[in-house]
Amino acid sequence: MENLPRDIALDIFSRLPITSFLQIKSVCRTWRALSQDPSLPTMFQARANERNPSLILHCDSPILNKLCFVGYDQGQPGHYSNKVLKIDARLKLTMPEYHLVGSCNGLLCVADAFYYDPVCIFNPFTSDYIELPKTHHHTQQEVALGFGYHSITMEYKMVRVVYYGTIRRDLILRRWSEHSEVQIFTLGTDAWRSLGSIRWRLDQRPSEAMVNGALHWVTTRHKGRRGARLHIISFDLAEEKFKEIVRPGCGSLDICNFHLLVLGESLSAAICQTDGGLEIWVMKVYNVRESWTKDYIIGAYVPASVENRQVNPNSRIWKYSTLSKRLANEVVCVLKNGEILLEYESGALVLYNPYEEEFKKLVISGLPKWFATLTHVDSIFSLEAALKIKL
Repeated sequence: MENLPRDIALDIFSRLPITSFLQIKSVCRTWRALSQDPSLPTMFQARANERNPSLILHCDSPILNKLCFVGYDQGQPGHYSNKVLKIDARLKLTMPEYHLVGSCNGLLCVADAFYYDPVCIFNPFTSDYIELPKTHHHTQQEVALGFGYHSITMEYKMVRVVYYGTIRRDLILRRWSEHSEVQIFTLGTDAWRSLGSIRWRLDQRPSEAMVNGALHWVTTRHKGRRGARLHIISFDLAEEKFKEIVRPGCGSLDICNFHLLVLGESLSAAICQTDGGLEIWVMKVYNVRESWTKDYIIGAYVPASVENRQVNPNSRIWKYSTLSKRLANEVVCVLKNGEILLEYESGALVLYNPYEEEFKKLVISGLPKWFATLTHVDSIFSLEAALKIKL
């Protein structure tokens, strides 16, 4: 390696898995110096974007939260690492219980599990970590969160939509009155900004899809209002405006059978069927109703490891966890080889081959009993550098 031209050595380093890259610093002084080359983070990020994503597993049990990492095995197409690595998230100092909000360009966002405040942004593979300023708490509030990056403005933004209520007492009746406030924090600044209210009632699940520079949520019902139709709502991070996005024409949808995701660069929707199967719809042209296409139909399947598992929905771990807000079956991503990664019952990862219509459960040592899965693009950028680089 020492005899190789510098540009070739850097190219080799940029192709390493993140776990291998972190080890090269301790091999020798030459490798350590190369690993600190200012051009390497950009090269590494470009390579990471070309590969299948890594996985972040958020586990809420047995007592305190923990984050785990599963890397993709580049030498084995369609294979993830057979071992889970625990991430030292440095979060116990500020929030022993937290929700995993999202991952963007190698940065993870988490929020306090009970009040959604404070919010922390960090790179799980470096020591970079920031806690955003706290906001005002209301006695009764619900919060929808989103975290994303806009390539035009080159800004990372945190979005909080707070719904808070009051009980108005008339002469006879008690009436529930709900208000909302949209709060924005741009990384690199020092204060939250208020954008006023929003007319939609977003579900408390964090934004599930970042497409076209916009975060996307699904709606739920307002308290005290009867049946409301489910909508898809976007928030453009550059314009800082909400708008409604056309839904797929797949019949009745509700918050219990439907979730958003990104396939390729397209907004997509996974719909759980009553028999346990899944349909995946993809919007080929953004916000054009006719472009929604049913690309995949996945039959019912239950991994043996979760078939007879029981959960107490009243337990503290389940009631306040991210897992309680997830669907029974969720689509995680589609791999480069066309296989679909699925999460079943928050306890098993399964690869589905749509060409052969076959399921293959991933066997991973150290996999938590309960977890929520998030795709993650590995990065070696420092937090300070990430705020200055156009990606």
